[in-house]
Amino acid sequence: MLMGNLRKFRGLSPSERRLLFQSALLLPLVHLALLLLGYARLHRVMDKVAPSKPGDRTLSESETLKRAGKITRLVSIAAGHGLYRATCLRKSLLVWWFLRKDGIQSNICFGVRIIDSTLEAHAWVEWNGMILNDSTTVREQFQTLRDALPATRLGL
Repeated sequence: MLMGNLRKFRGLSPSERRLLFQSALLLPLVHLALLLLGYARLHRVMDKVAPSKPGDRTLSESETLKRAGKITRLVSIAAGHGLYRATCLRKSLLVWWFLRKDGIQSNICFGVRIIDSTLEAHAWVEWNGMILNDSTTVREQFQTLRDALPATRLGL
């Protein structure tokens, strides 16, 4: 298994290796910052640390989805195989931030559901209404907070 993972790592481009390494380092930091600052403040800090840059060129939809797919895949690999096993919110924050740095405007979405009297929450990233880092059926499994709460409660 280790040899297979090493072979896969060697198959990555230098930029993919860098993004994987950054993800592995940043996921625990995102976790710690989330604990210390809370979601709203961390989101603002991440926005200021790496504000959205305008794209050097206009990417086509397929180019944008390819780039977003690469980012989400590498963040997911780092979350699953790194020292820290990140939750959906931590992964979504990092995916959103990397996309933003690349000039791809996306949104972090939140959903809830009740199973056996237990409230479950989930987070994922969308671009132009397309789910990037989760199953395409996630909206069917979770009611989005935008739909569950009145706009006044969301500060919209």
